Amino acid sequence: MKNFAVLSLALLLASCAGQNLQQALDKNNTSQTCPETGSCTVEIMRNTTLTIKDDIEGKFYYKTERNTDFTVIRYKYVKDTNPALADAGYTEEVVFEVDNNTKTLSYTGKDMQKTNMLLGVMCFCKGKAGFYKVEGGSIDYKNEKLIIMLPDIVEGQKLKDISISF
Repeated sequence: MKNFAVLSLALLLASCAGQNLQQALDKNNTSQTCPETGSCTVEIMRNTTLTIKDDIEGKFYYKTERNTDFTVIRYKYVKDTNPALADAGYTEEVVFEVDNNTKTLSYTGKDMQKTNMLLGVMCFCKGKAGFYKVEGGSIDYKNEKLIIMLPDIVEGQKLKDISISF
């Protein structure tokens, strides 16, 4: 009987262990932060990895490829604009990858590149549009909450503090 009680307790503790990020991503996100002047979306691309490349001018871009070990997360902000103004659009996105077996995630500074994180700016604004490597700030995932703090990368940047609960 004593062995049964110990086995039961061990199984109970194992079932309470933290879920990995992939399991949390299977749930719908329940809250997120977003600048008030627009709307934000979260896209989760399971079994996908990021490949970051640069063009002949040294500008970064990415493509996604199938890989069962990773999940790519894209957080996108689209500014509310007057539809009568053709060149008024402004979008920022943060894209990065995580290992499917991650239970906790915590990077700061240059270690942010372990997630291949990029900040993209899409606008009709000379010299500002494009993708930038995120080599500062922090990313943390624990207790079913993903928190990203971005450094100032471009002038007028809207995405700085991102919080997503799963």
